[in-house]
Amino acid sequence: MSLQFDRLYASEIVTVMDVRCRPHDTCRSAEETTSTNDIAFPRRGCFVRHVAGRRTVADANTVLFFRKHEEYHVSHPVSGGDDCTSFSFAPDVLADAFGLFDSSVADHPDDPFRDTRMPCATETLVTLYQLRRTIRHLPCAENGPRSLLIDEAATQLLETLARDGAPSKTRPNGPARASSTHAQRELAENARVVLSERMCDPLTLPRIARRVHSSPFHLARVFRRMTGLSLHQYLTRLRLRAALERLADGESDLTALALALGFASHSHFSNAFRREFRVTPSAFRLDLRSKHIREMSTNLKASLSRSRYA
Repeated sequence: MSLQFDRLYASEIVTVMDVRCRPHDTCRSAEETTSTNDIAFPRRGCFVRHVAGRRTVADANTVLFFRKHEEYHVSHPVSGGDDCTSFSFAPDVLADAFGLFDSSVADHPDDPFRDTRMPCATETLVTLYQLRRTIRHLPCAENGPRSLLIDEAATQLLETLARDGAPSKTRPNGPARASSTHAQRELAENARVVLSERMCDPLTLPRIARRVHSSPFHLARVFRRMTGLSLHQYLTRLRLRAALERLADGESDLTALALALGFASHSHFSNAFRREFRVTPSAFRLDLRSKHIREMSTNLKASLSRSRYA
C-alpha cells in the first residue's frame, strides 16, 4: 500500500492532514494504529476498515472516527484507492466538544467517540472544503490571524460533528440558567477587551483563551453565541475600523498601515477592506481627499465673496 501524507496545518489545537492511499491490491493492509483520536473525511474513493471482526465501509458520505491505539486493518474492494482529510484535535478540545452533547464523556475523556462512523451531512462536507481552501490560500505569513481563523473554523466543524452524532438532539445541559448566561457574557466581554488591547498582535485562539482563563473550544463557542461573530471576524473588524480612522487622519503608506495593523500584506488588507466597506483603501483615501479639497474650495470661495463685499 502506498501512503502519502500532506500536513496542511498544525497548531496547539488541531493538526489537519490530507492522506492519499494507493493500494497495490485488494488485500487487507498490515495492522495499523493511530497515536491520537482522529476524525477522517473520505473525499474520494472507497475503503473498508476492519476492527475486531467488524467491517466499516468508508466513502464520501461518511465520517470515520479512529480511536487512539485501536488496532485496525484496511482493504480496498474498489480500485483506485482513496483520498481523505484527517483532523487530530487536542484531547481537551475533543472532550469539550463531545462532552457538550454527551454527559458520559466526562467518565472517559480520553475516548470521546461513541461510534466508529457517522453520516456526513452535505453542509458539513461543504464546510470541510471551505476550510481546506482557506488553509491553502490564506497567506502563511499571517501566523496569528491565520491560526485564529483556522482554529475557530475547525472547532466549529468539530462542534457540528459532536452535535450530529450525539445520542440526543436536545440542547446541551437543558435551558441556560441566568447565572450561566451571565458568566458567558462576562467571558465574551473579557475576550473583547483582549482583542482591543492586543488588536495588532498575532493573536491565536489558545493565547486568547489563556488570557481569559477559558478552554479554546468553550471560548470560541461562547463568543459566537454572545456576539454573533467569530473571534477572527471581530478582530478583523476592529483592525479595519482602526484603518478607517488612520486613513481619515491622512495615512498615506497603505503597506505600512496594513502591516502595523496585523495584516499579512497590502493586498490582504485591501481585500478585507473592500469586502467590509465596498471600497478599496486607496479609493476611500482619495474620496476623503477630494471631499476635503471641495470643502476647502467652497470655503475659499465664500471667504473671497465676503471680502469682496466687505
